[in-house]
Amino acid sequence: MAHKIQIDQVATAALGLLSYQSVLGATVHRDAEAEFEGGRGSVVGVRLPKQRTAKNYTGTTEYADVEEGIAHVKLTDEPTDAAKLGTRDLSLNIRDFGGQVLMPQLDAVSRYIEKNLAALMNAQSESADAVVIDPAVPLKAIAAASAEFVRREIDPGDRFLAVGPDVYGALLDVERLQRVDASGDDSMLSRAEIGTLFDFRVIVSPHLTGAVAYHTTAFALANRAPNANEGAGKSSSQTFNGYAIRATLDYSADVKSDVSIVDSLCGSAILDPNRMIAFKLKKTQK
Repeated sequence: MAHKIQIDQVATAALGLLSYQSVLGATVHRDAEAEFEGGRGSVVGVRLPKQRTAKNYTGTTEYADVEEGIAHVKLTDEPTDAAKLGTRDLSLNIRDFGGQVLMPQLDAVSRYIEKNLAALMNAQSESADAVVIDPAVPLKAIAAASAEFVRREIDPGDRFLAVGPDVYGALLDVERLQRVDASGDDSMLSRAEIGTLFDFRVIVSPHLTGAVAYHTTAFALANRAPNANEGAGKSSSQTFNGYAIRATLDYSADVKSDVSIVDSLCGSAILDPNRMIAFKLKKTQK
């Protein structure tokens, strides 16, 4: 395989698959970096443009520096998928290798990263401050959240309502939940998007326990790819579209086989609690 597949091609293909597989991650602010020298437990700075405030001109122009906000995100997890490669795998070209080897690996890594972000969202839904959705009238709480976003002057663009299976079930019979025309887009996000409600793009995630309404700048997902492994046969650390991974092709004496390893570092954080409202579903009497 070494003479047929370039490791940079493998890493680039992996990043494309990872971006394609993203649902929750595709809706929040992402920050990625390749060749990261730290490790799990490191705290990284995520740069964000600061909101500016205009001032009334009274004859003298007041200037303010252009500043970036910095949010600190801890890399709590190191999602890794290691696959043993058989003789047949070694003869695959880059396209087949991507579909038969990388796709299953990236599916595993992407689901792990999604769950990392979902865990943060679930913590908000399980808090005492979460708004209760009555399954008999589920639109009431969502409409109130939309009105609250207007009061908070939150940009009407890039608003999402991410719901778990139980809240999704409560919304299934809502007539005004109009199905989005995916326009031929078969990405995971488009397949997860079920419609719009009160200016929220509604998406479904199996990893959520409640629901969260938020602007894309409410949460951050940080990805860092470790340095390329110099001791491996081939290793590449790459970043693309807010995601970062390391791809490694090597021979492992432990399993007496060639191996393909895809790994990354990730962590999630709340950037602005004012730009999100969490929900929990009202428990019904059995």
